[in-house]
Amino acid sequence: MKKLLLLPVFFITFLVQAQGNYQVALGEALTELKASQTPEETQAVANKISRIATAEPKAWLPSYYATYAHIVLSFQLKEEPQKDAVLDQAQTYLDKALVLEPKESELHVLQGYLHQARLSVSPMSRGMKYSGLTVAALEKAKALNPENPRAYFLLGQHYLHMPKMVGGGKDVAKPILTTAVEKFSAYQLANSLSPSWGMNSAKSLLAKCE
Repeated sequence: MKKLLLLPVFFITFLVQAQGNYQVALGEALTELKASQTPEETQAVANKISRIATAEPKAWLPSYYATYAHIVLSFQLKEEPQKDAVLDQAQTYLDKALVLEPKESELHVLQGYLHQARLSVSPMSRGMKYSGLTVAALEKAKALNPENPRAYFLLGQHYLHMPKMVGGGKDVAKPILTTAVEKFSAYQLANSLSPSWGMNSAKSLLAKCE
């Protein structure tokens, strides 16, 4: 009887430890991602996070960061086919995360970021398609969580880089980026793995609007 009672306790302990192990591994990988400076370094970290995401199919954060790492990598690459291939991988992980948490604001922020990355590969030929997709994803992120600073940051970045003649420019971007910086200052992280990127970039872009 005692053995039967011990079995559930053992399995609960095992599951908690397994979850803790992935969180530790993911935290270490994110530290490496922040320090990565070359495509090779970022690719290695992206691969590591992708393995964690594959091993944890019921957790959305590993797939979120696998997506994020591949987006970061795409901006470090030079060739258009390479960029698109990496962004295809990013979309695969993001789709998996969205199945798990379709109303998670951070995932829609990342979808907007991914659209921005697609647009940046060839602005002249992709602007019409991906500009609208970017704004739609980020507006959805705002609607799901009006306090999410990354939604405002990426939206401000989008309008700052958009020509004035089609509705962009500094005057449009400045109030959005101002809001982003304010919301970053007030934002409270739920835990150590919660998304925290973007504040320094938002401040830098806001300074360019002066």
